[in-house]
Order: sequence, then structure tokens, then C-alpha cells
Amino acid sequence: MIAKEITGNIIDNPPNDGKLSVPIEFDWFETDKKRMRKVAEDGTEFGVMVGRTIKDGDVLAETDDKRYFARIRTAQLIEIPVSTMKEMGRLCFELGNRHLSLKVENDRVLVPYDHPTMEYTKKIGFEPRIIEGGFDGFLIVKAHAGSGTIVPGTGKTTGDLAEEEQEAEADAAFAGEQAAGHLDVHAHAADETDAADGHDDRHAHDHGDHAHGHHHHIVEEPNVDADHPYQLKPGEYETNGVLHRPDGSHSHDGGRTWHTH
Repeated sequence: MIAKEITGNIIDNPPNDGKLSVPIEFDWFETDKKRMRKVAEDGTEFGVMVGRTIKDGDVLAETDDKRYFARIRTAQLIEIPVSTMKEMGRLCFELGNRHLSLKVENDRVLVPYDHPTMEYTKKIGFEPRIIEGGFDGFLIVKAHAGSGTIVPGTGKTTGDLAEEEQEAEADAAFAGEQAAGHLDVHAHAADETDAADGHDDRHAHDHGDHAHGHHHHIVEEPNVDADHPYQLKPGEYETNGVLHRPDGSHSHDGGRTWHTH
């Protein structure tokens, strides 16, 4: 079955028509993917390509007797309390340098849990704690070559390759619908976060005979590794674990890779 649009939300407007509501589970980092293959709780397979960020409770498809809706899995989060605007600004600046997805509230900031971030926020003077919660309404920063782990020889991160693999799986799984003209896996409308050509402007991707680099340039230092640490050159400097060059490029992995946006 193909889900091309969101037709409602069972949380905002609980239905009373007697249809069985069947969940399709998503992880938080999947909610803004352009296309993917999912399996509902009753075993029904879906090609999901709604062209917008999916929220908890969004209705993705309906049959005569069933309603299929999105259920966003809870996740471990880091809750970082703040008491002043100065603290908020400093914290968001530090997290922004690390390309983390986050949610800003009046007296706290939430980010997905990982041990290095937990320890880093302690190191810079905050008091983080781990909570379990839904990750919705967040500013989502996709894994990209600037912040993910570079796969040697590809110029792409593990996040980029995982998304390409998932999209290829969706393409293959629903090739019949595509051939019949029912499924256009590369067409999607431009929105506020997309470039004018309708392509997601936040990551590089290929379209058969051409590629979209989307303003991201990567330079690898081939002789830098754990046994041969990077040595700063004149004009270069380090701030909070991030290396910077006078040309505006910076490195998050000790000088192994440098990128510009």
C-alpha cells in the first residue's frame, strides 16, 4: 500500500467511525524522510512518501475498516535545564557546533541521548540528566558528511548511506506501483525546508546520472589517524573540540576531515 498524504491526526481529532486504528511505528529520525518502506502492526507493507514531517498520530492511509496512523517511538533523551537566557544561548551555541537535533523550551533543552554529549554538557558546566520521552516538535539535523562518520572513498557519512539504502529498498519493494505510474519515488513537492527544485537541501544525494552536492564540500587529510594526530597550522585554532581554519572550514574529528557549508 502507498501512503502519499496525511489525512488527519487521531490525537488532535479522535475518530469515532468504528474503524480499527492500526499503528505504523517510526523512530524520531525517520519522521522527515522523503520516502521509506514500513510495516504496520497488522503486517501490511507501506511505501511512505508524504513529503512532510510526520507527527505522532498522523493518519497515513485508510481502508473500509482500518485506519493506519503513525506512532513515534519514545527515545532516551538528555534533558539540560537552563535558568537564564545567557545559559540558553551558550548551550544552544555549543550544541549547534556539534550538529545535534534539539528541542528548545522555556527552561530546558532536549537532545537525543549519547554518552559523549552527556559528558560534554557536564564538562561545560551544565547538569544534564537522562529521561525517556517522545521526540516530536524538534529541530531535526540530519546525519551528513560534516557531522557523521565519513566512509573512506565515498565522501559520504554512515547516515547518508543508510538513508540511500532505505530509499533503494523502498524503490525496489514498490517497483510494480512505480512501473504502473502509481509511485513516483523521486518526485516530491518543495516546502519551506526544500530547495526550489523540490529536493531536500540538507544532504547530498544522487539521481542516476547526476548528483546534488547541496553546498557541502569535504576535504580529507589522508595522513591523520590515531597514531598521527593533526598538527595545527598557522591561523588554525581549536574551540570546544572543533578545529577551525581561516577559510571557514572546520573539523569535528580531530583534523581527519574538513568541511564547509
